[in-house]
Amino acid sequence: MPPLIGGEALSIAYPDKTILDEVSLGLGDGDRIGVVGRNGDGKSTLMRVLARKQQPDDGRVTWRRDLRIGILDQADVLDHDLTVAQVVVGDRPEHEWAGDARIRDVVSGLLSDLPWEGRVGDLSGGQRRRTALAQVLVGEHDVVFLDEPTNHLDIEGVTWLAQHVKASP
Repeated sequence: MPPLIGGEALSIAYPDKTILDEVSLGLGDGDRIGVVGRNGDGKSTLMRVLARKQQPDDGRVTWRRDLRIGILDQADVLDHDLTVAQVVVGDRPEHEWAGDARIRDVVSGLLSDLPWEGRVGDLSGGQRRRTALAQVLVGEHDVVFLDEPTNHLDIEGVTWLAQHVKASP
């Protein structure tokens, strides 16, 4: 079976540093991959390239047709005027999203101590990060990229996330 995402000879360089040097890889259905390295080694850059957020200088990326990608970036990109509920479940009525065990699991696992109708702009940085993580995890994605998802999570949150990712299809 062809990969969901394939990268061939991906390269990205800046005047003073090569970030990716002819990296090739394939991500298949059901794969769970962790990318480990020092700060500045290109982990976030590789994710952005694979998630269609950045073009490589050289090389080629192919994606399965109609591939749905979710990404938790390191940047705070949430609309601060929205409520936690609006960010996570959008305009769906409560009876609709509350009937979805996956959404209930994410909400209870990450957001149980947050004001559901509270403005995102009133939250701390860690609370906004958990809200953004919840938004990605409740989405209908074929591939999910999580860039440093455990930042701002306590040990219970890290444990919950590990179990959630392991149990996800």
